[in-house]
Amino acid sequence: MVNLVLVSHSPSLAAGVAELARAMTQQSSIVIATSAGTGDPSNPLGTNPEDIQRAIEAAYSDDGVLVLMDLGSALIGAEMALESLPDDRRAKVRLCEAPMIEGAIAAAVQASLGGTLDQVMHEALGALAAKAIHLGHEVSAPTSMSIVAPTIGAQLLEIKIENRLGLHARPAALFVQTAARFKSDISIARASYEAKRVNAKSINAVASFGVRQNEVIRISADGSDAAEALSALKSLIEAKFGEDREPIEPARPIESKPIAPAVAGELIGIAASPGIVIGPAAPIRFAEPKIDRHAIDDPSAEWKRLDAALSAVRAATQQLRLNVARAANDYEAAIFDAHLMFLDDPELIEVARTAIYTERINAEAAWRTVIDRSVTAFEAIDDPYLRARAADVADIGRQVLSQLSGQVSRIVLPHAGILIAVDLAPSDTARLDRSKVLGICTERGGPTSHSAILARTLGIPAVVGLGASIMNVAAGASLIIDGQSGQVWIDPSADLIAQYTTRMKDWQSAREVTRQSSTSPAITRDGQSIEVVANIGSVTDARVAIENGADGVGLLRTEFLFLDRSTAPTEDEQYAAYRSIAEVMGQRPVIVRTLDVGGDKPLPYLDLGREENPFLGQRAIRLCLNRPELFKTQLRAILRASVGHNLKIMFPMIAEVSEVCRARELLNDSRAELKVKNIPVADLIEIGIMVEIPAAALLAEAIAPKIDFFSIGTNDLTQYTLAAERGNRNVAHLQDALHPAVLRQIQTTVRAAQVAGKWVGVCGELAGDPLAVPILIGLGVRELSMASASIPQAKQIIREWTQSDAAALAAKAVNLASAEAVRQLVS
Repeated sequence: MVNLVLVSHSPSLAAGVAELARAMTQQSSIVIATSAGTGDPSNPLGTNPEDIQRAIEAAYSDDGVLVLMDLGSALIGAEMALESLPDDRRAKVRLCEAPMIEGAIAAAVQASLGGTLDQVMHEALGALAAKAIHLGHEVSAPTSMSIVAPTIGAQLLEIKIENRLGLHARPAALFVQTAARFKSDISIARASYEAKRVNAKSINAVASFGVRQNEVIRISADGSDAAEALSALKSLIEAKFGEDREPIEPARPIESKPIAPAVAGELIGIAASPGIVIGPAAPIRFAEPKIDRHAIDDPSAEWKRLDAALSAVRAATQQLRLNVARAANDYEAAIFDAHLMFLDDPELIEVARTAIYTERINAEAAWRTVIDRSVTAFEAIDDPYLRARAADVADIGRQVLSQLSGQVSRIVLPHAGILIAVDLAPSDTARLDRSKVLGICTERGGPTSHSAILARTLGIPAVVGLGASIMNVAAGASLIIDGQSGQVWIDPSADLIAQYTTRMKDWQSAREVTRQSSTSPAITRDGQSIEVVANIGSVTDARVAIENGADGVGLLRTEFLFLDRSTAPTEDEQYAAYRSIAEVMGQRPVIVRTLDVGGDKPLPYLDLGREENPFLGQRAIRLCLNRPELFKTQLRAILRASVGHNLKIMFPMIAEVSEVCRARELLNDSRAELKVKNIPVADLIEIGIMVEIPAAALLAEAIAPKIDFFSIGTNDLTQYTLAAERGNRNVAHLQDALHPAVLRQIQTTVRAAQVAGKWVGVCGELAGDPLAVPILIGLGVRELSMASASIPQAKQIIREWTQSDAAALAAKAVNLASAEAVRQLVS
């Protein structure tokens, strides 16, 4: 890490600046040494070259040392000290002409982020930029603000943005996440206007830059890994940020002006989510947190308040993302990835922190200023879709302010009705009580707003962009909303109510047919039955699975009991949780996957040590076999919960036959321990393994006699087969489980299972992919486990195929050369 030396005539000044810089970073690992004063009480002000040399030696790091000085003899003394250093050390020490106070703060922040000596010095030199911009002065020094100067000698990439909606929130988040993986300085500009260039590692800067479809941008990267950075960004852009499957609504105005009704009582807005609802109006108005601006005495304490608020909103957003992923799918939940990026945006946070420390204002005022500027930037964009992202920034801003002020509010309706609001933030929409919110009407908004997307995902009829008149509707007034046509009727006549009641019944009847169909078995046209089950992680998930017609549970993720706590759950805790889920599912099968942690899911109370690549380390069954008591505690809980229910046990991440044998031994030991205590367990429990590693697929013939079933985890199997980490956006184009190399391993596993008289399921995301369903059943897979929301569609697809036609399709697919070719074949 780069360390700092502060040289000043005044010991008090040097100590104060060092304290301020440390408070800004809160990083005790950064060494900030000082050299100040003469040491002579009668003549205290001045500098001493020998003392400066001592300070440099104390702060020396192989990563480099940056020396900042106040004036006069401080500069001369620093030069003399530098000359006295050995050649090898002198090369790693820089004297910086930046202003000492602002420069020290900026340098310390950049050093805490792991910046190189060049990057730390660059930040120090640009430290006055924020102040200059605020005062309206021309900025001539390097700056880390949104607009950055192109770097001489940087590597360039000119490329067209082809995804349909340009760099809107989700692609912008992926772009920034990818850029942030590299050490190089990275910025972007429009090819048509190179003068304006923004920081590629700032979500706020990139998203508000407003790049649209078919615009050509010029990416600049300067640093040791510049080529790799540009290559990764190029792959991401060429893959269209993975948005090929995103359904796009027609472009329409974001904010509708009041339209003269065609008939009295009728308003015409924008159809945002289909469905017909008749019910009472439930208008709400959000009270913005009351924020005042005042001076503070303790900037460090104020910064800690803001940091804590950011952490709280970040945790709530992560949970919200998880909830939406469970209720709908991971793609819709990715809306909240952009929210998380805004919360981690280095420029937003740095500007707020600088305001707290330099202007000495309260955290609420500093954060409000930052958010207001960001919202204004988005609202100035011409493109309607990108302009709608202002609501996302405002949403995040409001949540943080609510945390700071303690004025956290939730939408609570006293009775079921049609919610009316000026607008709804995505977080508000995702938290709606679906039992009370029959429909949504808003004054503002558009079909591409994230709130509209979530309303469609959650199945809530919605009309948006109705104009200010919708807010004049009295509470309890009768409403009809048609989410298909965009019409809203206020105090409709009896005839109109009767007409729409018929239409609503027809619509509800159609939905009921779909729902009833989802509870029926999934059988191909030539009689092959396929079990369609759910991936779940809680009792709530189990209930949602039943509602969507799940035949059972194909994957119960038990790690939900082990995460976000300081100690491992007890046997009784686990038993209660597994039993509750089993009771919800009745006699339907429930496959319980044993603990799958490590890799991307560490446990704070288990010291696994540092691993260079935890995805290839002590994960899942490897961890459990190395900690038999932890494993047996879980196995006993599962066995106890099996009584009277159809529980099955599945071991994850199997690579060798010996692992299966050892796991079964521990299971038998656990059964024997319960028997000694006269605790009942089910007489027969099926045992299976997850095929997540190519070795398991290749050894399927040897493993099959040891187990009752295979379940293929296509997410990890794809990751390990194609050497493409699941969370790495740079290789996102390789993370497609329809790759023939993955399909062939599924085929190998199925053939081995058939010979042994065993069955095979798929529990990765591929199981719920509409294009994959016919291929999987064609390969001989007999169980598909997926997100609950995908079950009705998957069942309908199965009913449209014959097993023989699906087998013919699968035979072609495994012989193709790429996942893209497979998708084209099915399409």
